[in-house]
Amino acid sequence: MLTMNFRASFLAASVVSHTTSTTTSPLFIHSHIVARSSLPSAASCMRTRRAFVASSSVFLVAPSFASSQPLAATTTSLQRNSTALSLSKNSCNDPNMSNIQTGYLNAQDAAALDVELMSTPGFSLEQLMELAGLSVAEAVYEVAFGGDGEKASNDGGRKKRVLLVCGPGNNGGDGLVAARHLAHFGLESTIVYPKQSSKQHFVNLVKQCEDMGIPILQEIPSTNDRSKVEETKYDVIVDAIFGFSFHGTAPREPYATAISQMVQLQKEQSVLLSVDVPSGWDVDGGDLTGTNFHPDVLISLTAPKLSAKKFEGRHFVGGRFLPPSIAEKYGIQMPPYPGVSQVMEL
Repeated sequence: MLTMNFRASFLAASVVSHTTSTTTSPLFIHSHIVARSSLPSAASCMRTRRAFVASSSVFLVAPSFASSQPLAATTTSLQRNSTALSLSKNSCNDPNMSNIQTGYLNAQDAAALDVELMSTPGFSLEQLMELAGLSVAEAVYEVAFGGDGEKASNDGGRKKRVLLVCGPGNNGGDGLVAARHLAHFGLESTIVYPKQSSKQHFVNLVKQCEDMGIPILQEIPSTNDRSKVEETKYDVIVDAIFGFSFHGTAPREPYATAISQMVQLQKEQSVLLSVDVPSGWDVDGGDLTGTNFHPDVLISLTAPKLSAKKFEGRHFVGGRFLPPSIAEKYGIQMPPYPGVSQVMEL
């Protein structure tokens, strides 16, 4: 069988010269044409599908798939019928087009799984929070730059600005960890932390952020003062207020106001990303209280919660630490994370 490098070189020469042999596998040619001229701009979508497309071409290049049809006719036919290889933006984000099955957790199982992680394998809360926060930071980076590290370091001197709104519990802790990692990634983080926890680990997280020069505010800066419009303009807003432990009919103050302000910032072109569960949503049922809080992006940690079935937008899964035995017990599984990535877009 031909090597990947030889096939890639052969394909490039064939497409440019339009003298491709009719015995070359049309499926091989089509899959690589799609990979080279993919429609979506999101690099994450490209990476998610890249392994699938590449592995398909390894087998489809075999001579037994040879065709006597002209290349143009074959390619046209395949474009109509090979939807599994389509890399359009809609197909990437359409859950019906995805072969990735993670399963879902209800609120009770999500809490029980966390307890089990900290008892059976012996993970500490600090470990889990660090890994979760790193996943959140990677998802934010993906949203801000499309995974393009070159663009991140050469963006006209302007740093991407991220506002992280943190709640009083573990979800807020994930946000604090994410803020620190984002600062290390070269983004400008600002934290809103209205009710700071007195627990030592959270005190430590705040100190770590302060040591990075990250501002920590009590409330979201007002957008009413037009003279400070640049100071209140953020590329990404991270909702890290409530997680799967949220109970209640509606968010209370100061978080009700914070949620309203995030919606306003979203209307002003900021991308709104929620951590694990959109704040104010019922963990199992979604937006049951009519908060009208609908983030653009969701990063589910460990596995999606049942409410994620009601979510419409870009959906990442993160938290690459789940032992297979516990995953099997709860009927979930980690997605096939590519390489060293801590997140994967579904």
